[in-house]
Amino acid sequence: MMKLIKIALPALLALCLTISLHSFVPSALAQSEGDRQVGFYSDVTLEYSDNIFRLTDSQQTSLKAGAPEDAENGRFRDMESVSDYLLSPTIGVAYDTRGLWDKDLSLSARIKYNYYMENREKRHPEARIRLRNDIGEKGVLCLEGNFLFDFFKKNYLAGYNDENNNGNIARDERIYSQAVYNEFEGLLSYKHELFKDNESLLSQADVRPFLGYSTRSYNAPFYNRDRHVLFGGLETTLEFLSRLDLELVYRYENLHASGDDELVLLDETILANDMNGDNEIKANAALITEIDRSARRHTLEINPSLKLSKNALLFLGYEKRVSDYTSENPLDLDHYKNTSYRQRIKAGIRYNLSKSWSTEVEYRQTEDEDDEDGDYSENRFAFSIRYDFF
Repeated sequence: MMKLIKIALPALLALCLTISLHSFVPSALAQSEGDRQVGFYSDVTLEYSDNIFRLTDSQQTSLKAGAPEDAENGRFRDMESVSDYLLSPTIGVAYDTRGLWDKDLSLSARIKYNYYMENREKRHPEARIRLRNDIGEKGVLCLEGNFLFDFFKKNYLAGYNDENNNGNIARDERIYSQAVYNEFEGLLSYKHELFKDNESLLSQADVRPFLGYSTRSYNAPFYNRDRHVLFGGLETTLEFLSRLDLELVYRYENLHASGDDELVLLDETILANDMNGDNEIKANAALITEIDRSARRHTLEINPSLKLSKNALLFLGYEKRVSDYTSENPLDLDHYKNTSYRQRIKAGIRYNLSKSWSTEVEYRQTEDEDDEDGDYSENRFAFSIRYDFF
């Protein structure tokens, strides 16, 4: 079924995108009937990433080198290029009517397909549904669901074949395979306007508490990477002089993983001890032990934006994430008493070309310090254009 979706979605989205870009869809797509209205939109985003699989510097060098050992063990199989261009067409629909308490209700849905030019196995669809209902004069209740299908993260160690029985698992004795997952996230939020006065320095203040649940499910043999996350937080938006916005977001996540047995390669020479009981001390000793990726995660975002004109918006962003792992297994070296850090910055500009057309340019840089996958950095450049049939 998923293969059929992956084949059909690009054609469907490309067709809808082509139609929208040439403005062949009549304005009748946006219809009003009493207090009901339905509208459609489409957009396309072109992105470039210089590290699409989030590899360390040494891993990038190995992928580019294409050593025979890595070709044999599948370390970089289907990982065609370190960098890549990504084309993402999207179609969406929104339906406005009267909802609970006779207040405005908005239902929206979108489908997006991520088409990687070089790394074909990373191509995947995603979807979102959203429901918003006004509450009182200053509140909005929102329920949202996000779906991600068949996302190829990278290749991980799945087995080994110690041909010479020396207890040291060399590169050509390792077996790697694809780690692919599906993900779902459900989010409930309430936005409330605290203050609004266009004549004052602080022209508006809003708060949005939120909570949710997400789950990520991997293919075999990587079930131990599955995770379930309960999260919640608070978003505060301050507007100054009706031109400058400052958005502050704090998010807390309780990430739960199975913590079952998993195959790892352990450097016993550092510990000077035979940890797997084979009477050998080796630099790449195979060990089956409990690997627990459970963590408590804190994320802080600061997102200022400035209205340059009626149609132009400049935006910036800074994000800091701290993950405190809770593994209690001393042999789980990547997680036991470890903390990982991720930092992300972004900058861009959004411009309304007309009532129906809008465009956006964005740059984003990510720096991640993680013992499991290793430290990596990624730079992304994105250009998008959108057309609203209203």
